[in-house]
Amino acid sequence: MNSQEKILNCYNTVADDYAAERWDELSKKHLDTLLLKEFAAVNKDKGLCADFGCGPGQTTRFLYDNGLKDIVGIDLSPAMINAARRLSPQIKFETGDLLNIDYSPGYLGSVLAFYAIVHFTSDQVRKCFGEINRVLRAGGDFLLAFHAGDEIMHFAKAHEKEVDIDLYFFKTDDIIVLLEETGFNIVEAIERRPHEDAEFKTTRAYIWAVKK
Repeated sequence: MNSQEKILNCYNTVADDYAAERWDELSKKHLDTLLLKEFAAVNKDKGLCADFGCGPGQTTRFLYDNGLKDIVGIDLSPAMINAARRLSPQIKFETGDLLNIDYSPGYLGSVLAFYAIVHFTSDQVRKCFGEINRVLRAGGDFLLAFHAGDEIMHFAKAHEKEVDIDLYFFKTDDIIVLLEETGFNIVEAIERRPHEDAEFKTTRAYIWAVKK
C-alpha cells in the first residue's frame, strides 16, 4: 500500500522529467483525444470541471483548448502543480487530495481523472469515488482512465531517480461495480491496446459515468 508520503515523494522527485516526457503525449493517442473532445463539448457550459491527478496539466490544457474554460487542475504533488502553472499560466491549478476533496457537496459540474487512481488500493478507490460523487452535482459527468488488469507493479526508479511506489491495475468490471456502488450510472466502458511508441505498455481502460 502506498502512503501519501510515498506518492508525494515520487511525484515531487520526478515532476520536471515527467512534464517534459508527457506534455505532448496526447498528440499520439487518438482515442484519448476523441473522448476528451467529446467530454469538453458536453461539459463546457455545465459549471466547474476538476481534472484530478492532473500532473503537469496536459489533459487540463487539452480540455481548456477545446472549449472547457471553467476548469481547475488538481494534484497531490506541489511540484507537479508548479510545473502545470509554468506550462499553462492561464489555467487555475491547485493541490488537493482525492481521498479528502476540499469542495462542498454538488460544487462541481464534471470531473476528469486520468490515471489518478493508479496508486490506490480497491478500498481507497471506493473512498475516492465516494468523494467524487459527493462533490459532483446530480447528472454530472465523470470520465476516468486506468491501467486494466489485476497486477501490482513496484517501481524503485522512475526517470533515473530513486522512488518507492506501487502501480495498481484494476479489472474494468470491478471498477464498474465500485462506481455503481458509490452512486454512478455507467455510460461507456472501453479498453484499448497500448500505443507502443507513446506510453508504458499496458492495456488502458476508460469509463464514462454519470452521477445518479
